[in-house]
Amino acid sequence: MASCPVRHRIRALACALVLPLAVAAVASGCGMDVEESRSLSKREYIEASNDLQADAASVFGSLDGRVAATPAQAERYLTALDQLAEGLDELDPPREWRDEHATMVESVRTMRQAMSIVSRASPRNAKVIGVQLERSSQAQRDYEQAVRDINASR
Repeated sequence: MASCPVRHRIRALACALVLPLAVAAVASGCGMDVEESRSLSKREYIEASNDLQADAASVFGSLDGRVAATPAQAERYLTALDQLAEGLDELDPPREWRDEHATMVESVRTMRQAMSIVSRASPRNAKVIGVQLERSSQAQRDYEQAVRDINASR
């Protein structure tokens, strides 16, 4: 695997990570007050998760096209993934979205771990890089599917 295609794949992963939930979600119809249930309404959950994703997207968008071009850029990218995972983990999603939410959190953590390995790998170690990029790609697909499932059930 050549260095340039790897960099393009890394950039594609960074750009495609953020797949915002539909903003036009309606509030949960369960009739329970958010304070009583302690979980967020659908609208609150979507707004909070969209804010977290937008913050991560702004970091990803500021990179020069290669996530691990420099140690500083790699650190910014990994920190953005950490913050996204931590922020999502702090949300208490509506009951019917808990499985999808758990998938999103785990997927971001998997992407972070895989991309951490990629950022430290020697460019000559194409096999390790390829395996970790595929691992990150699969986690991203899982994340995107969870978002689609949430959007389909609003």
